Amino acid sequence: MATHSAGNRTPWDWIGVAAVVAVALAASLPGLRNAFVQDDVVLIVQNARVHDLAHWRQLLTSPYWPPPWSQDLYRPLTSLILAAEFVLGAGGPLLFRIVSYLLYAAAAVGVLVLARRLLPERVALGAALLFAAHPVHVEAVALAVAQNELLVGLLAVLMTARYLKRRRSDSGAVGTGDWAVLGTMYVAACLAKEHGLVLPMLLLSAEVFLVPGPAGPRVQRLAPGYGFLTALGILLLLARRLVLSGDLAGSFTAEALQGVTLGGRTLGMLAMVPNWARLLTWPAHLSSDYSPQEIVASTQLGLPEAIGLGVLLGAVVAVWLGRRRAPMVSFGLVWVAVALLPVSNVLIPTGIVLAERTLFLPSIGLVLAAGGLAAAAPAWGRRAMAVACGVLVAAGGLRSAERHGVWRNEETLSVRSAEDAPRSYRMQKAYGYALFESGRRERAIEAYQRAVALAPANQVWRVRNDLARRYWEEGKDQEALDQLRQSMIAAPDQEETWNYLILAYLALGAYAEAARQADTALARGASVQVFGGLRTLADSAARAGAPPGSIRIRVVTGSGPQAPPEQ
Repeated sequence: MATHSAGNRTPWDWIGVAAVVAVALAASLPGLRNAFVQDDVVLIVQNARVHDLAHWRQLLTSPYWPPPWSQDLYRPLTSLILAAEFVLGAGGPLLFRIVSYLLYAAAAVGVLVLARRLLPERVALGAALLFAAHPVHVEAVALAVAQNELLVGLLAVLMTARYLKRRRSDSGAVGTGDWAVLGTMYVAACLAKEHGLVLPMLLLSAEVFLVPGPAGPRVQRLAPGYGFLTALGILLLLARRLVLSGDLAGSFTAEALQGVTLGGRTLGMLAMVPNWARLLTWPAHLSSDYSPQEIVASTQLGLPEAIGLGVLLGAVVAVWLGRRRAPMVSFGLVWVAVALLPVSNVLIPTGIVLAERTLFLPSIGLVLAAGGLAAAAPAWGRRAMAVACGVLVAAGGLRSAERHGVWRNEETLSVRSAEDAPRSYRMQKAYGYALFESGRRERAIEAYQRAVALAPANQVWRVRNDLARRYWEEGKDQEALDQLRQSMIAAPDQEETWNYLILAYLALGAYAEAARQADTALARGASVQVFGGLRTLADSAARAGAPPGSIRIRVVTGSGPQAPPEQ
């Protein structure tokens, strides 16, 4: 197989790099003026820890999500990078967008560099262009907090390219300095996002499929280096466990996975395979959410699971058959499998069943496998695939550019997301919020009612609490109280609901009932500081004969009730 020589640079080298960068930027630049949305709001706009680099020690030793949110995950490098961008960009989204686009272009060039070591020049360029135009990448590029996906992808291709450069050289030696560089990149990837832990498996896959020679001597020569990477991985896991107070998984469990056994999660993974395959190969339909009822837990081997099993078996056969005749196909498919392992939810259930941003790393393997298939095809097949590649790059670039517009702001995203995932209760709730904000009250209430109907039983209270907050903002305290009462019936032990319920009684002047509810909450072990304070406030209002409506405490979404300076 003729591959690109890295020794002598030619004009074609730089033309190829420029083409890949141009496609990546053209696919992304329509989102340049996008506002902060979704997780960016909580993790950047509302997260005081990233507003000042003086907090860098805290960022290194704290969970990723700030209080009052669940203290999940450990991504200190991502937090530091976000803090630097916030300070340098004066808190605005523009610098975050620029950095994301540059990281994306760099990752696409990294794919080109890696592919050039393994494939003919024109085939390598086609694979990199396909990657740069791929619409499934939009979510990872549009969200500032998803820069960790871009970082891990970039580091993965750089690590693999450096490793193969050494292993495919005349000496085939990976020196101590090389392992030190690989270890540094590995640590950076893991501190950016958890799935960086699988990167040594990608190097091992490259060794198995792309480096010739008997296995015994190779194992002996490479064991110390892989042992070094393994030790780094263990140390990182221990640090993660320490920061997350002994919780190695460090993440809440998605609704569709709660209470599901290992066997059920395996069935769920099989059901995900067709979705992964579609999004990686034909992402015509995209969505920012795949929550219930869009995706439900698998309970038996039905049609989706059978299709997924068939796809998996087909991939295994392709890896086996291609290991000698088309090793790049085998390597690319194994890359996809390794990259999907952390989000498969088989070994450890996570907070995500399916998210498009998590497909950034697997998509690298897909384009490498496609390049391997093209390189192994006869001349007429390569010509046909070149034409198809040009069409797909153009179509993918246009689709990506259009999709970035969906992430313009919260209202635009919620409207499109409700259309893309009509059975997602989260998207219906977000749509309802956007409708309230734009003054379309009746349609907003209808959207919230759909969200209530679609929400899992253990999440209904969240939807009703959110609707209660919307009523509260309108001054419709009785409507808010009605929602909160129903929320208490659905989930009677949620302190958040009790907070809001007591506040509603205070606003309506029902001070005795507010005091009674505070006493009940305290008797059940609720926060003495919060509910004791509310109990005292109810008593004071009753003694003073405060008229209904004179006590209104502002409710801040996601952070509980907060009293204004004057009541």
